[in-house]
Amino acid sequence: MAKRLSLLLFLFIPRLVCACMLPNQGEEYDSLIKLEKLESENSYRISIPRVIENSSGWPTVTLIYTSHDVDKDCKEENLSDGTQLLCLPQEENREELTLNSTWKKAIDWLSNNNLYEGEIQIMEQENYSVEISVMWETELCLTFGRKAIAE
Repeated sequence: MAKRLSLLLFLFIPRLVCACMLPNQGEEYDSLIKLEKLESENSYRISIPRVIENSSGWPTVTLIYTSHDVDKDCKEENLSDGTQLLCLPQEENREELTLNSTWKKAIDWLSNNNLYEGEIQIMEQENYSVEISVMWETELCLTFGRKAIAE
């Protein structure tokens, strides 16, 4: 019994050690998001790789509206212990996007299409930034990319 338990631990510990504490993110992933402004007002074509680093092939695309306003009494500063106090926006709205219908997704998957593409429409609001966030899920770690649309 102890030998079997030892064998199981020996097999699964390397898998647990490879898990990441923080998601993959940065310029190399941000640059994978391609945005093209279309002729109609506030319309864009988005194109992203369907799969990166053994991801599931179904990236999650989120449109984020962030207000430029912060609380009046908020003051950003560095504390003596190195902690940094940040002022967060008063409001942030997120909308998960579906770029393709289920039928189109199935066709893309069967035809081995490497890109997840679609058209999006944004609502420009005064004193708000708009950005796209993409999340690719893998077995061990999440990977994020971001791209600003309107600042």
